[in-house]
Amino acid sequence: AGRGGGRVGQATARRMASDSAPAEAESEDDRQRQPTPAAPPLWEPRFERLELWILNTEYRLFGPEGPEVSPEATHRARLDEMAKCLGVAPGDAALRLFWADAVISVEGPDLGAWMAWMGQRAPSEQQLVKFLWPNIQAAWLGARRTQTLSEAKAAWWFAQDSAGGQLQQTPHSGQGQPTPGIFVWRSDHGETDEWRDGVAWETPGGRVGSAWPTGPALESVRHFLCGVGSRPSSRAAPSPEPSQAAVGLLLDVAGADLRFLSAAPLGGRPGPPGTGPEPRTCVAVLGGPKGISPPFQDLLREAFPAHGVPLLEISLGPREQMAHACVAFLRLQEDAGRLRASAVDLMRLGREGYAALLEAVEAAAGAALGTRAVGAGR
Repeated sequence: AGRGGGRVGQATARRMASDSAPAEAESEDDRQRQPTPAAPPLWEPRFERLELWILNTEYRLFGPEGPEVSPEATHRARLDEMAKCLGVAPGDAALRLFWADAVISVEGPDLGAWMAWMGQRAPSEQQLVKFLWPNIQAAWLGARRTQTLSEAKAAWWFAQDSAGGQLQQTPHSGQGQPTPGIFVWRSDHGETDEWRDGVAWETPGGRVGSAWPTGPALESVRHFLCGVGSRPSSRAAPSPEPSQAAVGLLLDVAGADLRFLSAAPLGGRPGPPGTGPEPRTCVAVLGGPKGISPPFQDLLREAFPAHGVPLLEISLGPREQMAHACVAFLRLQEDAGRLRASAVDLMRLGREGYAALLEAVEAAAGAALGTRAVGAGR
């Protein structure tokens, strides 16, 4: 029985070997027939990084005795409009809210994670103000850092235990700013800056013919421009690698009429050698409720090129709109993949060439639709 079993085992082994040979060959053929990895797309319709700057620089965030804003009076210094911009901004974009003397920076996933942890998945304008307010208070007290998400959670549980179930956020300069993901930078006033501290903010005509000092805003603009393409948290796909190039978009009613027609540029081939790569980072700059005054516009026009970032002046429509409406519109166009293509067309062609492109597109579309209409009538 043992020998017979051995023969059966050998025969079975031979059959298994003969059966497996074609299978191995077929497996090799299959490997040869496997498609090669797809080449990266020739055009990426969305920016790698997006920053939104709201220059509410006709107001101060801080006065001589404390913050100029409060949760009870959000209209002061237009904190209400800034909260609306925060509410409609893309979650993966960096948001910079400028006042004449301070800037609130919202960047990275911590704020979204904190709001979800607090049960605020769709916060209102007033609720967003309550997230901003503790950090504004802490900045007034001198805090120069923001708590991490884990630090904020630990502080929350400690406050719950200490207050008998009632959360009491009492900012202290040594603890850092309480709301994670939000950093309030309060600029130091220069000795020669004129802030007119003796004039109340609500005094009619109190600042007619005058402007706030531009030094604090210039300091913040330079800081953000120095690293505009290298912040991993201000991009849709986080990466430590910096973007190759950036472009600035200054929204102004007198700017070029930007149209969102395609998810790829329509203006032909890239520029000649030496013009640099296509921008992968975008910094969109908008004015607050009172717009951007000429001194601050001049500041932007000088600072962006000085840091190697071209600044294109664009218009989204024939009339001025509130900042939060413009932010929401830009978010939709970026999500649809049309913002980058339009900006690149304007960069390649210039304002006059871009206007000619729009006329050609409209003429071609009109001719095509007219031909179809005639054919349909026949």
